[in-house]
Amino acid sequence: MLTAPRIPDRSFLAVAPAAAVGGAAWNLSHLPLGWLMGAALVTGVVAMMGVAITVPAGLHKAALIVIGTGVGLALSPDVAVQIVTWAPVMGVAAVLGIAMAALMAPLLERFGKVDRATAYFSLLPGGVIEMANIAGRFGADRTTIAALHTVRVALVVVLLPLALFSIFEHGSGGAASIGAANSGWVMIAAALAVGTFGGWLGARLHFPAAWLLGAVIAVGIASGSGEVGAKLPGGLLALAQITVGMTLGSRFDRRRLATIPRALAVGVPVLITIIVVMALFAALCALFMPVDLSTLVLSFAIGGMAEMVLTAKALHQDVALVAAFQAVRGIAANALAGPIWIWLTRNRTK
Repeated sequence: MLTAPRIPDRSFLAVAPAAAVGGAAWNLSHLPLGWLMGAALVTGVVAMMGVAITVPAGLHKAALIVIGTGVGLALSPDVAVQIVTWAPVMGVAAVLGIAMAALMAPLLERFGKVDRATAYFSLLPGGVIEMANIAGRFGADRTTIAALHTVRVALVVVLLPLALFSIFEHGSGGAASIGAANSGWVMIAAALAVGTFGGWLGARLHFPAAWLLGAVIAVGIASGSGEVGAKLPGGLLALAQITVGMTLGSRFDRRRLATIPRALAVGVPVLITIIVVMALFAALCALFMPVDLSTLVLSFAIGGMAEMVLTAKALHQDVALVAAFQAVRGIAANALAGPIWIWLTRNRTK
């Protein structure tokens, strides 16, 4: 039996140049998320050919710190107050995402031929690793869950930016934007140091997307108090996008996906349905809220936090608000996944 060739961590550089070229080519097309999507596509193709690619964990953390630092630098006391006023809507969006997973799980269970626990945890809008770990305690299939969460993020990253880019006009930056202009290197280094500390603390406190969210909060506090002020170079943000894209693409393990063809065939339309419902609900909220529809669609989206923040930046939407929505959703999904499953199981057996 042939086994897939494996690229060790140090040989990750063999794929990185091709991913960077793919990102540059996509970026030249002036489509959103060019660096990320191009890198993800190249890496995904290589992974689907049977090559196991490992993106160094430290490099991925560094990319999240860069993105989180960029968002944190754009925060101000006024932006913080605005985010607080949105807290009730954030809660509604988080609950809606979890409710959609619970409602659609029976369809995936029946037609995808997976058990109910696997179906439920596969559709929850939480982190890939977090959902797989939580689900494992309830006897769910971690392989199926990891595969469908990878597909979920990929669908959102591909479909939403292209749809929003082609349909809507783009804002001028909203209340917060990740800047591309250079600042003094001392201030940039200081901001990244604060972001690194925040990411480390976030990981210790088990935040969702800890290194990104922790950096946002720490740098946001420092920036809002006037202690730190800078704008990250565009090249640094491009490198962060390439790394996040490679991480996404590397998850398309051919052997893993080949073991669950039926679950994938059913899971994709189910996930698209959830994406559409969330977008429609965002459109409904936009009728009553003073914010761009694109921003709300990204805020309600069930993609990964890093990918949605980068999409908001690419489309010149309110990056800070999108990050806050995604953070609340991630915290809620991780905290409530187990208790809600226990409640559903008890009610089903009555």
